Amino acid sequence: MAKSAYPAHSPMLKPKRKPWYIYLLATMISMFLLLGGCIVLRYKFFPGAPPLVLWDKEGSSLGGRSEFNILVAGLDGSEGQTRTDSIIVAHINLKEKYANLVSIPRDSRVEIPGYGKYDKINSAFSRGGPELTVKALENFLGAPIDFYFIVRIEAAMKLVDALGGVDIDVEKNMHYHDRAQNLYIDLNKGYQHLDGRSAIGYARFRHDATGDFGRIGRQQKVIAALAKKVTSFEIIKHIPALTSELVKNKLAFSNLTMTDGMILSKAYNDQLRRNLKTYILPGVPETISGISYVIPDETEVPYLAGGLLKGGFNPRNRMVKLAVLNGCGAPMITQVYKRRLEYFGFDIIKTDNARDFDSENTVVIVKKKNPFSEPIAKLLGAELRIEYDPEVIEDLDIVLGRDKLNTY
Repeated sequence: MAKSAYPAHSPMLKPKRKPWYIYLLATMISMFLLLGGCIVLRYKFFPGAPPLVLWDKEGSSLGGRSEFNILVAGLDGSEGQTRTDSIIVAHINLKEKYANLVSIPRDSRVEIPGYGKYDKINSAFSRGGPELTVKALENFLGAPIDFYFIVRIEAAMKLVDALGGVDIDVEKNMHYHDRAQNLYIDLNKGYQHLDGRSAIGYARFRHDATGDFGRIGRQQKVIAALAKKVTSFEIIKHIPALTSELVKNKLAFSNLTMTDGMILSKAYNDQLRRNLKTYILPGVPETISGISYVIPDETEVPYLAGGLLKGGFNPRNRMVKLAVLNGCGAPMITQVYKRRLEYFGFDIIKTDNARDFDSENTVVIVKKKNPFSEPIAKLLGAELRIEYDPEVIEDLDIVLGRDKLNTY
């Protein structure tokens, strides 16, 4: 596993002593919300499976770090195999108070190290456990993964029930029964209150045209609904019973310690909630040799990982206003680069055609003096020009040239 390159920023906090179960549940709640998806992992309970601890190295903790990546993955025990599901890689910055949650479709076709072949990312666990899963993701994303977290589906259901359920606007009728998976979904369209089993069923549903991507969107809706409930004082009365259930039934495991939980729970405030963003790795469905995959857009990965998982993103980047202009005539190229720049947190206020389509090379034109000009030009491998114009709204014009034709 690659070691994190993130620097340590601040010393560990020293919270007041509280009952042990407060710390444990604080860890759980922080992880559920900061890392997302844990409360909606689409995998069924496999009663014969032994308890899994993804990281058993004693003493492992955040230490003084304020920035790190963590893999959140559930386990699907269908058909006698153990595979990861609802995979999320999250980048947490406790100093700048933001969190980026990147969902990786479980059917994403990536190279599995040591096997000389490409396969679904969710197959890595059955071949080599968490270590191989991490290695495959690190190689694919080009970003380090520092920690792991896992819960069984019962933990997700119990958390929703302990909070009194969640309110969800179900976007369509959802009816699906699968006895083999112990999956029974019977939901009608409309705004309604869901208990734990119904909420997880809603998040697991994928039997429509949107498939895995629709399921990920529903996961994010449940995460948002839970976040609202957890911020209320309502949760306090449920802490002892819920924690007791999680511990007794070994439904939740983490390599992060109680101390880490205290740090995370103190860091989880209104500012971080406002700066918690969710993303999905772009890809397209494709059938190869009779097997359904999601083929990731690998041209997108360096931008997504560089911005969301390697520290390029910062909420303050929204201070600069950008116009992205098509200077080469390629269809949709401005939308592609708009998305890539948004991975870094920039505010794209306009996409349009340039005056002509004759630009050979991409150019960043400075319209107003700002500290972002050179970093953006470097990010895009572009020439930098200064043409100040106080009459325009944007700080920079980015004119995309023909040098970008093979990058999207």
